[in-house]
Amino acid sequence: MSNLNKTALVKRAVPDIPMILLAEPEEAIRESIEMILIEEGYDCHAVSNTQSLMQAISIHNSNLIIADVHTIYDNIEKILEVQNHYSNFPPFLVTLNYEQVRDMLYLMRFGITEYLIKPFQFDEMTNRIRHILDLHTSNRTS
Repeated sequence: MSNLNKTALVKRAVPDIPMILLAEPEEAIRESIEMILIEEGYDCHAVSNTQSLMQAISIHNSNLIIADVHTIYDNIEKILEVQNHYSNFPPFLVTLNYEQVRDMLYLMRFGITEYLIKPFQFDEMTNRIRHILDLHTSNRTS
């Protein structure tokens, strides 16, 4: 069997890699989180604003959306409209600063309850991601 065929067989045997959409306006933070996610074995599509996030939601079959509170706060109604069109809409993990906690309380009214306060440790983020993905997977199968 050629190496190409062996590689194809291995790829088919590996379970799907979770896709994470990342919406973060600050380039340095976005690039750091994206790098960590890829190192952790996730597929990641990173964007810098709400418009790009909305396009990415319609293109990518994602398992989780990590978004800075500013990228979703003013457009929560549009996001919920899109969410209503997808039966498997991914959960959100919102990142925010301490002074934005009131904004998060507003988002909680719409069912977005998972958040991380900046600055956060990357292991805290990856643990939270695993927890959310596990929870979301178990909710879809039950």
